[in-house]
Amino acid sequence: MLDKLFSDETYVSGVETEGLIYSIHDGEAVVTGFTGRPEYIDIPDFFSCYPVTELRDNAFYNCETLRGIDLPDTVARIGHHCFYACDRLEAVMLPDGLEEIGEGCFCGCVRLSDISLPASLDKLPDSCFRACVSLADVELPQGLKSIGELCFSDCEGLERISTGNELSSIGGGAFYMCPRLESIFISSACTYIGDQALGYDCIGNKLIKNDSMVILGVEGSAAERYASANELAFSCYNGDDITSAGYFLVPKTLKKADLAAFSGAAVFTVLIIVLLRRLFLQKKG
Repeated sequence: MLDKLFSDETYVSGVETEGLIYSIHDGEAVVTGFTGRPEYIDIPDFFSCYPVTELRDNAFYNCETLRGIDLPDTVARIGHHCFYACDRLEAVMLPDGLEEIGEGCFCGCVRLSDISLPASLDKLPDSCFRACVSLADVELPQGLKSIGELCFSDCEGLERISTGNELSSIGGGAFYMCPRLESIFISSACTYIGDQALGYDCIGNKLIKNDSMVILGVEGSAAERYASANELAFSCYNGDDITSAGYFLVPKTLKKADLAAFSGAAVFTVLIIVLLRRLFLQKKG
């Protein structure tokens, strides 16, 4: 009986419980949608003894009432546009074992201000957080290797982003229209930076350059080549592992909260370099 119950051929479709619609396939539960107008959703670890491993594509698409969701550690995949246009969603803590986020997953979540990304993620897809205008502070997993095209595009409130030393690819327009993002560290591991990935904004239909953007990186790296090709400020850093400093943003005006995010002599070295660079540019201008 138990062998039959947990058979790989088990398939149940369209079951509903507590406002969630799910399917059972190959011994796993997949959330496919919702009913009603939920504000808070707590997805259980199991449905009918089957672990919940996936939120299907478009599962909570345009759920305009959703403000919060609790995901179990059993979830390994979140499909494309799963939370697209959930414009009241404020905070999400993604599970530690999450392996994949689909394209456009949180696109248009205009009130999303707090997102926790687990260390298990090694890539962020295209348009993942596009137009999340309330995001201000994002810490990327240290092992993250790629950021997709337009991933953080139009995140107009984004001020800080930490990157790590394994990031190898930044897609075109990844940080397009992020006017408050003034500095970012890109390690020598990064070999590709797409068109208008950093330092670009627009007014109406006119493309403009964010002249306050400072790219921190290693001499001879893709970061330096991108800064040079796009006539953006570049500050070379050849010291020890900068990831120990936390955030790599160097804001124009440092507040006490900002200073708390920095530690060690290496950080002050970077600050001095950037400030001297800005003074040089001001005198040159």
